[in-house]
Amino acid sequence: MDYFEEYLLREGHTVLRVDHPLDSYTGRFSTLTRNGTPIRRWRRAARGLVGLLWDLWRTVREFGRARIDVAIGANNFDTFSLLVGRALTRRRTPVIYLAADFAEQRFSNPVLNGIYMGVERVAVRHADRIVSNSRRAEARRLQLGLDPQRSLIVPNGVRLARPEFRPKAIDKGHFVFIGSVTKEHGLYELVKALAPDITNLAIIGGGEDWDRVVGYCRSRDIPLTLHEARSHDFVLRFLGDFDGFGLAPYNRHSRWTYYCSPLKVSEYISSGLPVITSSVPEIANLIRERQLGIVYDELDALELAAAIRRFDAHDFHTKAERFYNDYNSDRLHAGILN
Repeated sequence: MDYFEEYLLREGHTVLRVDHPLDSYTGRFSTLTRNGTPIRRWRRAARGLVGLLWDLWRTVREFGRARIDVAIGANNFDTFSLLVGRALTRRRTPVIYLAADFAEQRFSNPVLNGIYMGVERVAVRHADRIVSNSRRAEARRLQLGLDPQRSLIVPNGVRLARPEFRPKAIDKGHFVFIGSVTKEHGLYELVKALAPDITNLAIIGGGEDWDRVVGYCRSRDIPLTLHEARSHDFVLRFLGDFDGFGLAPYNRHSRWTYYCSPLKVSEYISSGLPVITSSVPEIANLIRERQLGIVYDELDALELAAAIRRFDAHDFHTKAERFYNDYNSDRLHAGILN
């Protein structure tokens, strides 16, 4: 959504944005911004279902106050809120469901999962355009009642401020991970498999599994470069200067990984880094086809080490440039409003 907002602003659109940090309350605020500048915010409170209804009401209220040509929801609940606002105001404002992700079993509570899927059905059946980020997500939404004529597939893309596709001598002992360091993402298991061959590991991010991953690396004397809570611009500059592999482990236990379109993969490759990923996400097929990195079906340390040794990283920058041309977010986003 950040990439899309930046695209709209560069194209001269006025953008009014409401952000509700989902499932996050302590010390957090919902924020209303205009053209990237915060103009109002309100404190969030942990009220369970009442909190979600409060978010819905505030979104409906802002919809009623604003004079907008197009309304865009970043998830099914926000899209549902916009649809409610449109019905109450009796406007004809087009509503776009820009579906950032999807998971059939997002919660451990079956009741909440039932509500989530019910909201998804409403969003895909009543929004004017539904944008999925993978073919798999679109296929599931078609089963939920999505009209193919209103469907569009736009994978997560990337935009570099200063695209530079220069040759890099890829060091096969250097690895970088960006993003959430959680058990769900599986970085710990991948690092254990790679450990004998790691001469430098960079981690940019944070999460509940950070201490376990870092503790393991220090117990094995693995050289570390650690950065927490860094800006997106910092991340892209770091990747542009990095000379190893980008890590994108995804496990088979979390349902959302099957449908995901990983932004980090696009950023690794566009920055000139081959990627190491599991076969779970849909983009793994493209990585294999274009030889953009290493895809593993099962995490076997010996097979992974052999695959890294065999990988031909010569002239990888030319593959990165072709990938970037295809996955440039401006090009991908151009068709959403048309």
